[in-house]
Amino acid sequence: MALGATPILRRHLRGADMPGFDIKFYLDRFPEVCKQKYGRAYSFRTLEKKFEPLCTGNRWLAAKDVLNIFDPTATPFGRYWPKPNERELDQVLKKARLVLGPAPADPRELVRRALEVLHSIGIVSLVLRFVHPDRFGVFSTPIMHLLQVHRPRTIELYVSYCDELRAWKEHFRLESVADTEAALWAYHELAAEDARESVNPHGSFDADIWIQRRRVAQVLRPFLRNYGPLELARILVEEEPKLAGKIAGEEYERLLRVAARELCGGMNLNVRGAIEILFDRLNEDAYISLEDKAQLNKAWSVRNAAVHAGRPPDPEQVENMIDTIERICHDWEKPRET
Repeated sequence: MALGATPILRRHLRGADMPGFDIKFYLDRFPEVCKQKYGRAYSFRTLEKKFEPLCTGNRWLAAKDVLNIFDPTATPFGRYWPKPNERELDQVLKKARLVLGPAPADPRELVRRALEVLHSIGIVSLVLRFVHPDRFGVFSTPIMHLLQVHRPRTIELYVSYCDELRAWKEHFRLESVADTEAALWAYHELAAEDARESVNPHGSFDADIWIQRRRVAQVLRPFLRNYGPLELARILVEEEPKLAGKIAGEEYERLLRVAARELCGGMNLNVRGAIEILFDRLNEDAYISLEDKAQLNKAWSVRNAAVHAGRPPDPEQVENMIDTIERICHDWEKPRET
């Protein structure tokens, strides 16, 4: 039977019965999905118990621990990562004496030490998932795509991935990060099967506002933190010129208020016609040329088109507005000579 074939599964995938994403439903489906995909279900809780001495730091990681994860009767992970050579791994781990518990407050150092010994973030994630299931999940490209986690460096990527899984765990009130990752994996497998049958499987996932806020934040946060408003507007201008115009327009208005306050004696801009009067005064006092005034007026028109309903500005108009703001308005914030 196909993974996504049952009516109940499809109703959950499409969100027919739930106001939000029912992640616990997919966690309950995890054994069933494994059985259909791999021919058997797995008891990860049994394997977690074998790793409890490592969780408390009572002994070092041994080759037998890692090889237990690659036992095909215990997990399916040997299908995705090559099983380490037992003799070589034993020599490496006896020399390294790698202690994995108790878990530190900052997991980066633990991940770094494990990676130096095991040389594979995938295998590191498998080990940490069973040693500290409350803190770590399996390094999974499909789940990273669902979460929209992207980082430039390996350790930062894996730690951020687990941090995001922890946020999902807390929001959906699951027991562990590992359970959260397993539930999302089951959802991914079921959704992928429905997609192959030309059915839209993502209704409940896409409609969950909390999930989409988290995903958008993962994508946008680096841009919002690393770029100013005009830089951000320039980045967005080809994709969303109206949004780019709004962002640049707000910065433009801020700088006009700086000019009114610093260059025009605290002039009030909250009255009809104030912008035109401001441009006249800036020209009369030789802060801008007549050509600058014309360009500022044109930029203000583009700003209005961006912030009001009606025909939006095109990318070229917004780009020209940004150029005008950068060329003319930025100088208004510089300290004036006395």
